[in-house]
Amino acid sequence: MKKKLLISAYAISPTRGSEYAAAWNTVMHLAGEHDLWVLYGMSDDHMGDTQTLRQYIENNPLPGARFIEVEAGWVAKTINLLNKAGLGWFFYLAYYIWQKQALKVAQDLIKEVNIDVVHQLGPIGFREPGFLRKLGKPMVWGPIGGMKIIDKQLLAGLPFGTRIKFTLKNYINKYQLKYSMRIRLAFKKADVLIAATRLGQETIKQYFNRESYYLPEQGIAGDVFPAVNKFNNMADKVQLVWSGTLNERKNLKMCLQALAAVPRDNWVLNVLGDGPLRDELKQYTTENKMADKVIFHGHLPRKQAVRLMAAGHLHIMTSIAEDNPAVIFEAMSNGVPTLTPDHCGMGDVICSKCGLKVPVDTYDNMLQQFTSVINILLNNTWILTDMHQTTLLCANEHRWDKRLKKLNHIYDEAIAVYHHSNSYSTEGRLNIVQ
Repeated sequence: MKKKLLISAYAISPTRGSEYAAAWNTVMHLAGEHDLWVLYGMSDDHMGDTQTLRQYIENNPLPGARFIEVEAGWVAKTINLLNKAGLGWFFYLAYYIWQKQALKVAQDLIKEVNIDVVHQLGPIGFREPGFLRKLGKPMVWGPIGGMKIIDKQLLAGLPFGTRIKFTLKNYINKYQLKYSMRIRLAFKKADVLIAATRLGQETIKQYFNRESYYLPEQGIAGDVFPAVNKFNNMADKVQLVWSGTLNERKNLKMCLQALAAVPRDNWVLNVLGDGPLRDELKQYTTENKMADKVIFHGHLPRKQAVRLMAAGHLHIMTSIAEDNPAVIFEAMSNGVPTLTPDHCGMGDVICSKCGLKVPVDTYDNMLQQFTSVINILLNNTWILTDMHQTTLLCANEHRWDKRLKKLNHIYDEAIAVYHHSNSYSTEGRLNIVQ
């Protein structure tokens, strides 16, 4: 049944990947079946940068969706200057203030529109759950992520300062999950919770004793088609693709180290993305005599990056912490299998049909495993040809039509839970009065 949905998305864009794309695809597909009011605060690099979405909607209106820009205000924008300067934790304080403003805008909206369900959609991190629970409407929160405690073994090969940073983040995650009353209240008050990963489900049950649905924040939009021509000369040159920010968390260094130890030379690695470690990583390829085999494409427009992914034979991930990176779904939708550590959202989504998973172990053991798997594939390229077909089959399981059915069920459940809870509370008050 058609519903009136209020969605808080914050970061949303039809031209970007990651959480921007996750929010946009969710809104775009829901708008085909429901009436949407979408609160947002960013479509470009920073809070308040919304020019891309405003221009896109002006030229390509989306029937069924009304986009409401929530202005951050001068206090949040001033605090966010520290985030722009590289002090990332200040984003959370600025975002907290933005959420307060979003509540005021939502309160004015529900005076005019009888909203059926409120959906706190994004960003997916658990730290800032927002305040829309105060609207007194059926409430869905999720997909929720960011709760992972990073395995210490994955930090072993990183610089000392980076190990300290991630160790501190682990401590903060544990502290907030245990002791933040605002976070605990948000988990308690939401009528239905959605976890972005299986580990997230377990964490929500462990800390808040709540059941939750498992649904990755990303999905596959559009049709999937098998490729033919890209396999013609694959035995001579296997196209490998790595995509992400060039920083310690994304851990391109492990991928390069694995390739440096591979005896076969019938490969080229396309690196999609940029970041602070670019010069250091390029220097590593030079020192290990593979500069001519590793192409640093930099940050590309999304369409161009997807084309390079589609031309690939194997996608490699080496991240030490993720929820569900959009790139694994982009790879899957193009029939490109993924080689990844068996953890985070990748461990949930990737199976033996659409990829290969390396167990989490000591850094050296994982590096050895990556090298071994890559070498086997380079010696037996027919495996990648076969996996192209089975990867496309897996892609169909993550299509948006199936996700939409799950969300519709979740909205119906949120309404039922909300009315049941209110009915129970009302009956309890009447009994007390009597």
